[in-house]
Amino acid sequence: MLFRSLLVPLVAATATLAGWTLPGFAYASGENFAINGQKFYYFGTNAYWFSFLSDINDVSIAMDQAKAAGIKVIRTWGFREVNATYVPGGLPKYGDEGAGPSTIYFQKWTDGVPAINYGDNGLKRLDQIVTLAEKKGLKIIFALTNNWADYGGSDVYVANLGGKYHDDFYTNSAMKSAWKKYVKAVVTRLKHRPGVFAWELGNEPRCGADGTRNFPRSDHCTVTTITSWAREMSDYIRSLDPYHMIAAGTEGFFNGTSDDWAYNGADGVDSEGILRLPNIDFGTFHLYPDWWSKTPEWGTNFTIAHAKLQNKVRKPVISEEYGWLLDSDRQAWLGRSSNVTRNEAIGAWQAAAIKYKIAGDMYWQLGVDGLSFGNSTNDGFTIFMKSPEAKQLIFEHAKKMNRPAY
Repeated sequence: MLFRSLLVPLVAATATLAGWTLPGFAYASGENFAINGQKFYYFGTNAYWFSFLSDINDVSIAMDQAKAAGIKVIRTWGFREVNATYVPGGLPKYGDEGAGPSTIYFQKWTDGVPAINYGDNGLKRLDQIVTLAEKKGLKIIFALTNNWADYGGSDVYVANLGGKYHDDFYTNSAMKSAWKKYVKAVVTRLKHRPGVFAWELGNEPRCGADGTRNFPRSDHCTVTTITSWAREMSDYIRSLDPYHMIAAGTEGFFNGTSDDWAYNGADGVDSEGILRLPNIDFGTFHLYPDWWSKTPEWGTNFTIAHAKLQNKVRKPVISEEYGWLLDSDRQAWLGRSSNVTRNEAIGAWQAAAIKYKIAGDMYWQLGVDGLSFGNSTNDGFTIFMKSPEAKQLIFEHAKKMNRPAY
């Protein structure tokens, strides 16, 4: 055992070249994932609220329901930034998030100085999530900041360290140093845990945000801005943790010549450029045609485009978030209607993921009942286990995605 422990740093450092890694840890192998030398295809989901529920037993209940449905990987938030002093009307406008009030936070800012919360209502919650996942045979993806105002995110750094623009977070040295300090605290405490599937730089990093709850975008943020930041931060995380995979967590937009903003780099995301970075192990894409004023067919083509990128770069790509509103919510929130059902829209995207061999598939978001407070949060895209859509979109699709081999 002593001999093995001495070899761990060398084994991990050479994992990519040698084609093997530590027992129980997930890693990228060409266009696929693998664990213990076996290809690992998976169906997963998102449950950002795991990190904020007051009762850890509720997380356990939700994990049990997820595993019973065939889910293998769950993505959640590894961040929550709060300010000690609230300024009315100040940015970013966080609070009133879907998971409800929570005493859990991971970092608090006072007069521009951050203090990491290592306590029971702080980073120990992330430990608890990983421990539960390991006991239940699940794996966790942690996103380490948020492009959006929810739960603070990157704009809290902008607000506290003298920034003016949302994208200052990607270029300002003080903001990058402060975030690295937080990332180090999270990553180093969990780097030896096989229950962690991967680290994600952020949830949907891009040049701008929503323009209301976040700081505005500057006029000089480009694909170079986001790709350079992704390179610096993925290199930094790799220096801390040679064992786990790293992804950028973007929505998967492309940087080419097109009149479609999702394909011409308009939001600063170059999926191919990011995927080719040496310490980015896999790519991600998200899919919300309702919010983006796109059609379900556009979503199928977007999925196929990422399958082609996976083949081209020879690294895995996952369909990490996707959702289609019920028409009652679409009419109420967007003032328009569609005769395409959730089963039809999402079913087509899932079929494309299977046909074109996307490495992993994770719907947004997990919906369960039986928690201490009733049902989990519903943001309009939630698919509850007992809903009519779950049979096709969760239970049946899980069996197809969790295949032993293509």
